[in-house]
Amino acid sequence: MTDPIADTDLIAFVDGQLDVMRRLDVEAYLAGHPDVAARVMAEMHDRDALRESFAPSPGPGPDRLR
Repeated sequence: MTDPIADTDLIAFVDGQLDVMRRLDVEAYLAGHPDVAARVMAEMHDRDALRESFAPSPGPGPDRLR
């Protein structure tokens, strides 16, 4: 039997910080809890948006910034 899924597990799942076995536990939990899965998906979307907003811009910057 595995430990109950806690918010810390969900945060680690979003951040990709779980080991394989715990990740599988969380995925199984999310499959049975669509409301929590929706929240996790929203957090993953926010995470991706933040990463994208801080990603280096492609190519050189404007001349006035060099």
